[in-house]
Amino acid sequence: MKASHVWFGFVLVVVGVCGILDATGLVDSSQTIGQWWPLAIVGWALVEMLAARHVSFGGVVCAAVGLALLADEQGWASEPMVWSGLAVGIGLAILVRESAARLRGDAQNGANAPANGALDV
Repeated sequence: MKASHVWFGFVLVVVGVCGILDATGLVDSSQTIGQWWPLAIVGWALVEMLAARHVSFGGVVCAAVGLALLADEQGWASEPMVWSGLAVGIGLAILVRESAARLRGDAQNGANAPANGALDV
């Protein structure tokens, strides 16, 4: 079974339970779901990375967007602060990823460098 299918099934069960609790008058499901829906995005990103057994750039960005949406919904920070912080975080992640790729490439090229120290251009 695919991890994403399990996650979406879980989310649908939670939404259904919230609907039943709303129908019985115990919970206002529209308010609860409205405040906590970004957890579905964060959870999906985490489940996909766990299933793949590695942290992927797309998964991290997806989780970061979900956390920013959650922070916005919960009022943990002002909206401009949340989205500006998200932009900075994703930008830094891109720069770090590209730097790491360049370093890996340099390390691989260094292993193939001529013994006299000349650079192969």
